[in-house]
Amino acid sequence: MGVIKMKQWVCSKCGYVYTGESAPAQCPVCHVPSSAFKEKALGGEKRVLTSITKLNIQYAHRFLGYIGEAQYLHGHTGTLTLEVEGEVNTSNGFVVACNSIKNHAWEYLVNFDHAIILQKEDPILPELLKVYEAQGIKGGSPWNTSTGRAFDTDLAKAYPECRLVVVKKVATVENLIEVFYTLLKDTLNIKKLTFTSGDNAASFSV
Repeated sequence: MGVIKMKQWVCSKCGYVYTGESAPAQCPVCHVPSSAFKEKALGGEKRVLTSITKLNIQYAHRFLGYIGEAQYLHGHTGTLTLEVEGEVNTSNGFVVACNSIKNHAWEYLVNFDHAIILQKEDPILPELLKVYEAQGIKGGSPWNTSTGRAFDTDLAKAYPECRLVVVKKVATVENLIEVFYTLLKDTLNIKKLTFTSGDNAASFSV
């Protein structure tokens, strides 16, 4: 039997490339409808480049069971740099439009912004939820409008309504970058991620 070549469809807004018999119902990155997709012509010039964008988050965490000041709850400003590789879309000049990458990634990363990140076995966790419940904000607040897309993976679970992320591993930059990659790898052709937080930094190349 010969090899069946699947069609490729390019989002005319952000440059996302989908492989399948027909265009998807909507773009998973910028959410435009299927009508915005054009079938990619076979052959022609190929320019493979990398689109790079950055996102900032502010969060609080602690290292459970560690020795030193990191065992206390403390805050950080973190910066995630996303590098997405692909062919340049001849219709708009992008691999994937950086604003589209940022907007899509932010749907998940906003869960980590102005949030508390705790390990699931941390004894602070149930006490924190008790305080939130007593204050009437455990299930959300009219002023908590910048909420993200809820997720539940093997590595982390988000509770957008109370700005809490519960993680399986201690929230170092190395472990958080693994969480971020897991959330984004199915929709973005990620070449490299870099996450900095204070004086700490880690990178992951695919």
